Amino acid sequence: MTVLAATDRPVSRTFADDEPVYSNMPGQLPDVRGPVFGRIDEWPCDCLRRPANKSPAQWKCVFPLDPVWNLRAREVAFSMLNPNHQALRSAGIFLPRKKWAPATVIKVCFSMSQLGTWALHEGMPDNLHFWSVEDWQGYIDHCASSTKPESVRSAVGAVRHLVRFSSILTGTDSLEDPWPGQTDSDVAKVATRDELATPSIPPEVWWPLLRAAWSYIDRFSASILDQRDREAERAATAPTEPATLSAEGINRQLELWLTNPANLVPVSDRDARFNPKGTPIWSSLSRAVTTGASSTAFATKNNRQGMERRQKVLRMIEETGRIRPVRPAEAKQFESAYADYGTRRRSSEAMDAMLQDWLGDPANLIPVHAETSRLAPGEPVWSALEGLLYDTSERVDVFGTGSKQGRRRRDLVLQAAVGERRIVYWDKQLARDLRMLRASCYIFVAALSAMRDSEIQEIQRGALTQHYGSPAISSRKSKGDSSRPQANWWVIEPVAQALAVAERLSWHETHVFATMTPPSEGGSAGRGRAGISAADDIDFFIETVNATRHLTGVEEIPPGRVRPHMFRKTMSIIASQQPDGEIALGIQLKHAARRALANRLTGAYGKPDAKWAKEFDTDLQTAAAQKLVRLLQARRSGATIAVGPGATRFHAGLDKVNAAIEANPTLRAHIADERLEITLLRDEFANLHLGTVNHCLWNAPTAECQNQLPPAQRGQGPLLGACQPSRCRNSVLTLSHERIWRMEEADLVELLKKKLSKPLREQAQTRLAEVRSATSQIDKLKENI
Repeated sequence: MTVLAATDRPVSRTFADDEPVYSNMPGQLPDVRGPVFGRIDEWPCDCLRRPANKSPAQWKCVFPLDPVWNLRAREVAFSMLNPNHQALRSAGIFLPRKKWAPATVIKVCFSMSQLGTWALHEGMPDNLHFWSVEDWQGYIDHCASSTKPESVRSAVGAVRHLVRFSSILTGTDSLEDPWPGQTDSDVAKVATRDELATPSIPPEVWWPLLRAAWSYIDRFSASILDQRDREAERAATAPTEPATLSAEGINRQLELWLTNPANLVPVSDRDARFNPKGTPIWSSLSRAVTTGASSTAFATKNNRQGMERRQKVLRMIEETGRIRPVRPAEAKQFESAYADYGTRRRSSEAMDAMLQDWLGDPANLIPVHAETSRLAPGEPVWSALEGLLYDTSERVDVFGTGSKQGRRRRDLVLQAAVGERRIVYWDKQLARDLRMLRASCYIFVAALSAMRDSEIQEIQRGALTQHYGSPAISSRKSKGDSSRPQANWWVIEPVAQALAVAERLSWHETHVFATMTPPSEGGSAGRGRAGISAADDIDFFIETVNATRHLTGVEEIPPGRVRPHMFRKTMSIIASQQPDGEIALGIQLKHAARRALANRLTGAYGKPDAKWAKEFDTDLQTAAAQKLVRLLQARRSGATIAVGPGATRFHAGLDKVNAAIEANPTLRAHIADERLEITLLRDEFANLHLGTVNHCLWNAPTAECQNQLPPAQRGQGPLLGACQPSRCRNSVLTLSHERIWRMEEADLVELLKKKLSKPLREQAQTRLAEVRSATSQIDKLKENI
């Protein structure tokens, strides 16, 4: 299926085909012309500055093939990119300036394409006015059956863009919202909550990952980069390989060679398998004529010119008799007689001497296959050893088993390849090491700076600076701000070291994080660019660390999903545990500019995580404090929220926390932050034990449960089985416990209605009195609320 030609496709009734698409967008690049509305395949954003973390393929609007939906998607996209266009105002559509960013419009175009595909499959009418609410809901239900809730929410948003701009769309009457009064999340049935959907990286993954990244930065970076520089220097000084000769060039060289009376044609001096006696040895003659550039100049298979060249040589032999009989096995000596070729080819004796000298140095390690290799576990990598010793650009088969010399060299190597003389060889090892180093720098900066992926990938050379006297990284904040202001993120010294390594590693003129290969001289857009695929690098790093840890000594990283946005969340959890953590996070996360919203955002990022609470050995205290938050807030108004022998001490602790908040203006400003309250409560009630019957404030000298234990075993912790909640001075009752006490009271009343023995009845009556003492206190508590 192809898009209709320009003469056949529908034309917009609102926008002209020659109107520029991105003319009103910020970030225009000089002398770069953007697409116009009439372009129907895609709208590349090449005229706008592309974020480093987006590839060119991700930086363009792509439209459906169907001509009706193609025009519809272009009209919606153009309206979003130009929200103050006169046509929108004339239609009564008034929108804020710069309402949607290009990245948002790109996503809407994708959702629009999906909607168009579904509509064509279902045979829906082109005029959207004839779609019923059930039709729209049918599309959403279709999306919900095959995609995640977040994608369904995007589909709802695309429908509402059609409704918003329906008055200017071609071929469609005005539309009404199919779901009035409901948000996109409501329609998509996506639960909205204050907590961030972003998960944290588990502690068991976080610490080994950071230690592995730091190992590459601190221990391995110098040797990896030095090797990279040596390879580049060797490539720059290596002799230029002979250029491939054209057919005309070979013909010219042959004419010159034949006219020189000193040149003799090698012929076989005996009958051999491929060279009968008296016939030229064509491969050796080819190398001699072309000075080593070709061994097939006289090949005849599907080669008319090869046959013609042979005829010229045979005529020369017939006319002049210039031949040199040689043994076929010694033809290589004939080739080396020609100086140009002889300088590029070493004799067998010279190669043997080089091998023996190399093996004689114990510092030289022999590359071998890994034990897990499917090829030859533990055996030398002969091709790699050949290139290492003789610097051969192509395989010469120096260690081949087809010759006596090759087998002899193999034996020498195998005798030496024992113990510490062996090193596991990884294919393209330097390239792998460089990518590992780049990934380690990214991971370390992301983990310890709380920067977004887009902000990290916008870091440029010379980004290390001082901000209010402390080291910081300067970059651009792109999310939520089209002006992309320059901002600073405070960092510690190791992060600065990681950034210095990344700067030395990068080939890019400006950006620190870039693809491994620079652009080719032809200007290929896909070969090299600023920015990386961070998620792929992280996966590659973890996989390689675990595969090579027996060589590097780096500890294993447990399996787990790690993505760039998770570093920011995890670091926020860790930092929030420190004093004044919310204030520091608000500044580092760039939430401090709008404090009305900053408390909520910063608190969401730093909200305690069950996995990390356990890591900080505060999981039980945190769980208890989370349940006490509502009681603390109720106590702030002076209400009685607990009864029981320990209620006075419990109220005093809550009052102490509220007093600390009230006395400190900074804390009072953060009163809406639940995480702050949890921290204070956790410190105040460090020994609180929550229960379904009561809460225990655990104080060993006054604990009734300790009376049942031998003196040597007392004071270690509450004995829940021996708890006396109605009379222990550590016991606290709240309304959350009422249901259990009421159920026990009803059970005891029913039990006493039965015929019981005297001891059992007395025991039940005693217990009922204790229970009614507790329920009567709960009744008084309910009266005071």
